[in-house]
Amino acid sequence: MEDLVRAQLDLIIDPCAAAAGAPAGLVEMGLVRSLAVRDTPDGAAVRVTIGVTEPGCLMGAAFAAQAREHLEAMNGVSEVAVELDHHADWAPSDLAPAYRLRLEEVRAARRRPAAFFPDIPHRTPTPPEPAA
Repeated sequence: MEDLVRAQLDLIIDPCAAAAGAPAGLVEMGLVRSLAVRDTPDGAAVRVTIGVTEPGCLMGAAFAAQAREHLEAMNGVSEVAVELDHHADWAPSDLAPAYRLRLEEVRAARRRPAAFFPDIPHRTPTPPEPAA
């Protein structure tokens, strides 16, 4: 059940990651600070703590609301508790390793000149013909 919960949380896309050209969910971003799934007679009780990347990030409440919505809609989940981590101790090292590689590939592609103008053929300009 924990893997299913993580998959649901990863459906919540961090808008900064999307703006960077490499959309990532809360798990990939390392924003799921803690997760506990406990079996109960009525179904799974899920407790999750979500953080943000920067102290001034305004997405915390939206992430929490989306997490609650996604988790409460899951079959087999009977109880959901979502909390925000206010420590603001996120670091780039919290990124999932696979996402870190994908983000670096996107950044590297953007550093190549053709990435800025993909529809324009890139060639060496030819000098103008001398005037007659």
